[in-house]
Amino acid sequence: MVEKKYIAPNAITAANMLLGYLSITSSIRGNIDYAIWFIFLAMVCDALDGKTARKLNAFSEFGKEFDSFSDAISFGLAPSILVYSILSQYPKFVSIVIPVAFIYAFCGVMRLVKFNVITTASEDKDDFSGMPIPNGAATVISYLLITKALEGHFDYQFFNVEVFIAITIISAVLMVSTITFLTPDKVFRIPKSFMVPFVIVVLGTLKYSMFIISFYYIIYNLFQYHLYRKELKHSNDKEDNE
Repeated sequence: MVEKKYIAPNAITAANMLLGYLSITSSIRGNIDYAIWFIFLAMVCDALDGKTARKLNAFSEFGKEFDSFSDAISFGLAPSILVYSILSQYPKFVSIVIPVAFIYAFCGVMRLVKFNVITTASEDKDDFSGMPIPNGAATVISYLLITKALEGHFDYQFFNVEVFIAITIISAVLMVSTITFLTPDKVFRIPKSFMVPFVIVVLGTLKYSMFIISFYYIIYNLFQYHLYRKELKHSNDKEDNE
């Protein structure tokens, strides 16, 4: 018999998986806008299931595995199919459509496998080895959102397929890298009193703010990692000289 406290977080995780599935079907049908927003809603569910589990102290190995399988669909396969659907519209890139789309999905799944191997189910939030897969998906869809928004306002073609391919591949590489990515709460230090206004502003400007937030998260962590490597090298050089 399943304890009641596990029902809510697992139900939210199931909703995450459903939204990822709906994104895939939308991409296949050519409904790119729907596919993008379903991935975003899956991100919301992914954030909520963790918060719900911590609130109810409902951590389990089953929940961890279920969450990872759902993330593989919503943030691995769904963005991959979205990338495939978009790149298929450009005959010039027909030869690299499958490789680019598959590389993203492959790296996303490998990222989740690594996460499961090195972590156990608990309320402790450790830093990540490699970029978290939800931010990988965010970088892909946020570029699509901001270019669509800018095109609507300025009547100019901002979307660049080469840039989109580069963003997809870079996101894939960062997910399987050994670069340390801090948890979001360590990067975005928002005082509790400003949290509600911050969320309202983000949601109200989501087509722009998601791009800013997701790429800021990447740049911040790369800069932090660079400083760490620099300090480590300086420390090692100092020990060698001594």
